[in-house]
Amino acid sequence: MKLYHYVHCPFCIRVRMVLGLLNKPFDSIVLPYNDESTPVNLTGVKMLPIMDFGDEGHFNESLDIIAKLDSDNILQNEKLDSDQRVLVEELLSAIGSNVHSLCMPYWIWTPEFNDESRKYFQKKKEVKRGPFNQLVHKREKFLSELYQILSTLEESVEEYYMSNSLSIFDIMIASHLWGMYIYPEFQFSDKIHQYLQRVKRDCRFDYHVDFWKD
Repeated sequence: MKLYHYVHCPFCIRVRMVLGLLNKPFDSIVLPYNDESTPVNLTGVKMLPIMDFGDEGHFNESLDIIAKLDSDNILQNEKLDSDQRVLVEELLSAIGSNVHSLCMPYWIWTPEFNDESRKYFQKKKEVKRGPFNQLVHKREKFLSELYQILSTLEESVEEYYMSNSLSIFDIMIASHLWGMYIYPEFQFSDKIHQYLQRVKRDCRFDYHVDFWKD
């Protein structure tokens, strides 16, 4: 199997976490953000992650990829059909809005980006979110909103999200929060940090592993 992905992308992180959890070997292919031709040639759209399942074709919806990988339903994927999913999707929307506004100006300086892909990413994302320098100036607003969201999340975390066992919801939540570890001077509460670290250990997840290999 081959996984085409971006390191910072929470939807890509979802798939990487599940591959680690299931201990499934795969070829990791980190695409430059300005590479339009590869994803378009594979699936017709510029969207990652893309999992190449060989003769079974290419998939580029993260939850479809996970469902195919998790054939033994370790992650209790039936929860995606429950009322809880509405709460989780609302949570992810609120998390994503603030995390992306806070982290995008910092993600572009990680090893994932070179000069060309950095300029491409910034130009594209600023159309939706505004100039990155203005996002930085508004950081207190985004941080305040994120702290409120995380405070609410704490109330729903037992060992895992509304559960004592890992589920697909934990993969979805953790992948959206992981980028904040790169934000300068930000600290999760002890409870949320320990929760994220449990998911990390379960999934054998290493954020920038592709850039630390010999």
